[in-house]
Amino acid sequence: MADQLTINAFLIIAVFYIIMMAVSIPANLLIIIATITDKKLRSPTNMLVCNLSVASLIIATLRIPVKLYELLNPDASFLFPNSTAMCQFQQILPASCVLCISITLTTICVDRFMAIMYPMKQHLKMTLIRLYIFLPCSWIVAFACFIAYASYATLFPYKGNIYCVPVYPKGQNDIIIHETTANETYPRTIEATKIAIWSLFIPFAFLIPSIIMSTLYIRLVLHLWSGKGPSDETHTIALRDQIKRLKQKRRVIKILIACCTVFIATNLPYYIIIMLLDMGFITVANTSIVVNTLIMVNLSAIAYNPIIYGYFNKSFRYRVDAMIRNMVGLTPRRRRTFTVSSNTATSQAPNNSQRYSPRQPGKTNPKETYLKTTPREPAKSCIRENTKPKVTESVKNTERASIETTLTESVYSYSIESFRHSKYSSDV
Repeated sequence: MADQLTINAFLIIAVFYIIMMAVSIPANLLIIIATITDKKLRSPTNMLVCNLSVASLIIATLRIPVKLYELLNPDASFLFPNSTAMCQFQQILPASCVLCISITLTTICVDRFMAIMYPMKQHLKMTLIRLYIFLPCSWIVAFACFIAYASYATLFPYKGNIYCVPVYPKGQNDIIIHETTANETYPRTIEATKIAIWSLFIPFAFLIPSIIMSTLYIRLVLHLWSGKGPSDETHTIALRDQIKRLKQKRRVIKILIACCTVFIATNLPYYIIIMLLDMGFITVANTSIVVNTLIMVNLSAIAYNPIIYGYFNKSFRYRVDAMIRNMVGLTPRRRRTFTVSSNTATSQAPNNSQRYSPRQPGKTNPKETYLKTTPREPAKSCIRENTKPKVTESVKNTERASIETTLTESVYSYSIESFRHSKYSSDV
């Protein structure tokens, strides 16, 4: 029988699971529907984000309800007491989804790193063809890694109830540790299969992805924030476009770093403490409360990821907003239009009073009215003809060549920047 402290703790954890489901299921569904229905969102990076939502949705709909039943009925048997297959499925499902999320996050990080650091190397960029090969392979690898672990899960009877637990086989390579207490010394066995599974799971699901993402994101931050950008006094179109692209890249990297931070924060305590408890290296009071709390923190990323990718991503936010407005019968909100000022490199939205259309009756353009009512005066020369300085033909040719060279370099640099970013740069 569970004591009152355990029952109250399980009830609080169950409330958090319900909140996670209430956030995760609709948010991830909206991201999946928005990506499928809008062709503009079907970029490789957005499709990887959609894959994250699929994995999160599977956990929210197939694993968390079973976990809620176990928390609200701590003295009850397994939900499917006569099905070993369901016991194994419930063990392999969350582990495989978590590994698939790790693989997808690492792939997004590598793709963004290649796109920003090596924009001209197209063969390094993730394409839709490579993506359609990667997505099923990531799921196959994720499930294949835990087939052995799921095979050890079985229905174990204990005190009149049936529980779904992993039972590791004994072998010659097992490690025997002799522990001494105040009264006696007793041997404790650590199965070799358990050590092998933890040795594979922690590096591939957490350690290697965390090292790769941390290293690459640190390099991207140093690359995007350490350099000195163009000053605000520069007014050329190419530099204004360069500033805009730089801000977009920084915003994308901020979103990805936030998701990487959530991944490390929710997985690090789970893997360290759960592994030490499973190996028997540490002991804590109320082990069931600690274990279920760590599992809840580990699975809480399914609610954080759609918020980070959906709310802070403008493309997803506009599309989801339009979908919700169509569902409730409201007019979709228009995106704000921007006009670039000629004096600064910033942009500002015009007021409604400044927008005019000559086709709409009752509205006139003040610029056209001024041109019609104000008579034009003939242009007057400020310098008399006989006082103009004489310019030789060689000086004219030199000035003309200088102007042509400047214009050619400006147009060439702008064309290269536009081609470079339009072909090799993408958003989340």
